[in-house]
Amino acid sequence: MSRRFHKKSRNGCNQCKERRVKCDETQPICSACSARELPCTYRNASPRGQFEPSPKSEPQSPAMAAFISPKYDARHLLLMHKFSTETYKSVCGDNSDAEGWQVFIPKLAFEHEFLLHGIFAIAALHIVATTPDSEQVIFYLETALQCNEFAFAPFREALTHLTPLNCDAVFAQSAIVAIIGIALPRLNAQHRGESFSMFETMMTVFELLQGASRVSEISKSWRQAGIFFKYDWIKDAAMDPDMANAIAQLRMLNSSIEITDPTQHRINREAIDSLQNSFSAFTKAPHPEPIMAWLTYANREFVDGLRARQPIQLLILLNWTVLLNKLEPDFWWAKGCGKGLAAELSTELKDHNEKWKSVLQWPREKVGIR
Repeated sequence: MSRRFHKKSRNGCNQCKERRVKCDETQPICSACSARELPCTYRNASPRGQFEPSPKSEPQSPAMAAFISPKYDARHLLLMHKFSTETYKSVCGDNSDAEGWQVFIPKLAFEHEFLLHGIFAIAALHIVATTPDSEQVIFYLETALQCNEFAFAPFREALTHLTPLNCDAVFAQSAIVAIIGIALPRLNAQHRGESFSMFETMMTVFELLQGASRVSEISKSWRQAGIFFKYDWIKDAAMDPDMANAIAQLRMLNSSIEITDPTQHRINREAIDSLQNSFSAFTKAPHPEPIMAWLTYANREFVDGLRARQPIQLLILLNWTVLLNKLEPDFWWAKGCGKGLAAELSTELKDHNEKWKSVLQWPREKVGIR
């Protein structure tokens, strides 16, 4: 690689003046680096092509420090490019928030490393889901697993220490966590020939998102200037008539245990209320956010009921698969998930087929299960 020395002038070389960094005129500058407008205090000193600071380099901002860290390489640059050109569309439902996910979220990720790793992980999974190259599939599966693991602990920490400075990053990562949680186990099992349960996958997603509902509740006033204020749920909006009928049947079924088990009745009622909000929001504006938000708003008691295979809770989840299934045509991460989950839930509820025939019929038909 050709190298040249800094062009001397009274106030230092032109590159340094433009970048407003301390000039070290004794150091060579790589012409390729100069073309990329990297500060001249950073030179290519690594045999692997990673940029390392010279001993005289100036302190960097958190965003720049994350970008030039030796732990990031060409693979991560490729993944960021993948996200900002293609994968961001996997989170958007329409063009109204496309610019936010394409531009604002990647910039925000340089300030919050858990979001940076989340972006890398979802972009890697996107490659896994769409490439025919088997070698790339395994490579990017490993990358997704690794990046997702790196994001986990700092994300949970941010969830418990929510501030105006990190709320948008946490909100964005919550959406990414839900998508990764649904897609990663399925893709991993598909390409490694392992067993897979969509129901167990959803239980894991519920666990990962426990506490994330606080993001929406606590940070509402903070998010008014951000891109996420429009994601607040639309309550009491008109629903599709079939959806409205399904909600009415769930409420009627739940009312039968109001006297005998008031605690369980309350837990079910709250889950049905949230499901109705998801149905309403989706009817008004088809978008993945209200569908995924239902997972976030599910409380611990409801999730415990699902794990215990409580029939009414399973039935509520079965109705939610209708929404999940609607994402399949346009979102790579949702392909086969709605129908797969509905099939497993139908098996769990087979003993109630006769008693709940009318209640079970609509969600099963909507996802294509007979």
